[in-house]
Amino acid sequence: MTIEPAAPAPSGFDYVWTWRSRSFGAAYGISPAVRAPWFGDGVDRVGRRCRVLAFGARNNALVEFEDGYRVVTCRRGLRRVA
Repeated sequence: MTIEPAAPAPSGFDYVWTWRSRSFGAAYGISPAVRAPWFGDGVDRVGRRCRVLAFGARNNALVEFEDGYRVVTCRRGLRRVA
């Protein structure tokens, strides 16, 4: 049995976004809680490659996805591609 190596990350996109969606409303007394994509543009980016352009204070990072979308977000949603 042979194991094929994984495809290399294109030009520095060495992270993967892992958070699928967020829920809100329960804290404000809205029932049921509303589930929405993590980012405001409505695109679910779970499993998509991204790169970190800058690390900030309070565990923040400026992230750019392969499609050019940039966002400041929490670093906890990022995983480094092995």
